[in-house]
Amino acid sequence: ASGVGGKVLQVVSVTKTDTFTSSSSSFSDITGLTANITPASSSNKVYINLSVQGSQDVNSNRVSYQLIRDNTAISVGASAGSRSQASSGLSSPHADLIASSSVTFLDSPSATSQQTYKMQTAVTAGSGNAFINRTENDTDESGMPRYASTITLMEIAG
Repeated sequence: ASGVGGKVLQVVSVTKTDTFTSSSSSFSDITGLTANITPASSSNKVYINLSVQGSQDVNSNRVSYQLIRDNTAISVGASAGSRSQASSGLSSPHADLIASSSVTFLDSPSATSQQTYKMQTAVTAGSGNAFINRTENDTDESGMPRYASTITLMEIAG
């Protein structure tokens, strides 16, 4: 319909409350942090708001994230030599601390078929583990919470 440009047409949100661990140096899916949306028009856009709570083996590595639409990395840095391309990343300074990493991006999928958005993680320096929704130590005590990560998609009229 005319006159609806910029309006939010639908919202899809997924919250991951369980934990995830990966030691892969290649980007791999964070299970449970995937959301699907089907645009009504190929001229519409998808606004992505993603928040990941994570940590890593503090003394050995850094963690990077990639935002993926279907099989394509989006909202990543430019290619430069041997450097990996990432949407965001983190390096928690202490084994008892969590770090928050976020991505906001306005995508133009130019499609009316279902679009799948997900977050992937990789250990991009050193070795060890990347943790989602928990600290490295993850001690069973009241002062060591578990966390939640969320991906929200909004279809915006073109």
